[in-house]
Amino acid sequence: MAIARPVDRRLFLLLDRARNRLFKRANKELLHSANITVAQAAALFFLGRHDGCLLSDIAHGLDLNNSAITGLSDRMHKAGLIERKSCPEDGRAMRIYLSEKGRGLLDQVQQTLRRFNEDIARDFSGEEMDVVYRFLSRTAGLGV
Repeated sequence: MAIARPVDRRLFLLLDRARNRLFKRANKELLHSANITVAQAAALFFLGRHDGCLLSDIAHGLDLNNSAITGLSDRMHKAGLIERKSCPEDGRAMRIYLSEKGRGLLDQVQQTLRRFNEDIARDFSGEEMDVVYRFLSRTAGLGV
């Protein structure tokens, strides 16, 4: 007879493990379906709403530091997902735009992540998911 274990109640550990597993799975699915990473997908989404923004705006929007956003933008530029143009207001700054290829991937990436989200929420009721959304929003500092 198996001994029933209580549910693990170490929130930080559970959130960390869940995040790691979700990101690995999402990366795998996005690499397979669109040949991009989760970080690149997040940048595409951000640019879909803020096309022509500064690199620092993307860093702030994705909660990345300067070296991380520089590396991400370099990889995305090399992959043809974004275009960089000098900022007319500040010659030292660059404005970032979705390329035609990047814009074309947005819908495909949205569909992949929509299916991913539906799969995660499949066994939960709407009321249960409302609690999950409220908890995660508060934990992420987004308020409710």
